Amino acid sequence: MDEATWALLGVVIGGFLTGVINYFLQRAQFKHNKDMFYLQNQSKEQVKEILEELLNHRRYTDRSFESIRKRIGGYSEVEIRQMLHEIGAKKSSRQDGLGEW
Repeated sequence: MDEATWALLGVVIGGFLTGVINYFLQRAQFKHNKDMFYLQNQSKEQVKEILEELLNHRRYTDRSFESIRKRIGGYSEVEIRQMLHEIGAKKSSRQDGLGEW
């Protein structure tokens, strides 16, 4: 084989190996970023889990916003509403006008 073929083969193999290495580095970086995001927002994620548990509990039937807000401390009403929205909760009002449910 002549020099041009060897050069072309070297470029192809080098390009392929560079792509494979970059893929695994990007994959590791993405996992690290995901873990760091979870750690930075861990308390908020735990509150979301508690909210889901409260809303899906079979025996806990008082699902008014006020009763949920009392159980979740350290967050404003706006933040609690945002978290409820993020977990897919639906807002409804009762006909007797007793607030949000």
